Amino acid sequence: MRWFRDTARNDIQNDLPGWPEGPAFTILSKSQRRTRATGAFGVRAAALAVLAAVEMVAAAGSVGSSPRGTGRSHDHENEVDDFPVMWAGSDTLARTLPWQLDPSRCPENYRTHLVVTDRRILVIGFPDDDTSQDEVLWQIDRDHVANVERRAFSKVGAEAVITFTDGSWCRLAPPEASDYWEVVRHLAYDSRLVPPEALTPGQKEAVTAFSAERHAHHAVVTQRPSGNFTVEVTTELVPNPRRGVDPGLRIMGPDGESVKFKPGDL
Repeated sequence: MRWFRDTARNDIQNDLPGWPEGPAFTILSKSQRRTRATGAFGVRAAALAVLAAVEMVAAAGSVGSSPRGTGRSHDHENEVDDFPVMWAGSDTLARTLPWQLDPSRCPENYRTHLVVTDRRILVIGFPDDDTSQDEVLWQIDRDHVANVERRAFSKVGAEAVITFTDGSWCRLAPPEASDYWEVVRHLAYDSRLVPPEALTPGQKEAVTAFSAERHAHHAVVTQRPSGNFTVEVTTELVPNPRRGVDPGLRIMGPDGESVKFKPGDL
């Protein structure tokens, strides 16, 4: 169950501009949680759905419980007692997010992708797996992002909480439970885009070899906070409608040599 809250924990989903009506959820009482957790109803609940950046992701459980299939919560207030996917006071950035991100409101056969550039963050949407019909639903400058933190409480293990500079935040999930969701790498840690002309001779050779090995069409090099460099190559000219871009990854040093990853590299 996902909630849309203001800073007083009021439900604001009906106050969000342009959002169609969605389902109503009720927080379970302690006795209901215990009954649900023990499986007394004879079914497994699948209610821990989060605001999905590509598609709905569910894990066994419900608001107020921590059943099998979830990890250990590091934010009990917002992952067990309550489960907000939007935290937004009046006139804050999180309130401007598009309603198509919400699985219960998103039209059938419609998908959303999160796009990250060196300057902006965008959400695009398209129907029927046809990326040629994509449209920009929302965008902001990266300067408006204060912090991005990966979360591992749900079965997905790759959710991200994006906090904006005005204090509002949203919780996003990747398209598949098995996905690491690589795009978050460029939000969670500072990374500097390195143009081809700025690469050292050894790095150019390493990028060329890695691209040839993967039969890649394009390579992006970024310098990580540790000083290491990541090389990400794409093998598809058009992003996969379901998963988006799933790049191959290599980490290299200043001369193109292979190095072990350090905290912040991934």
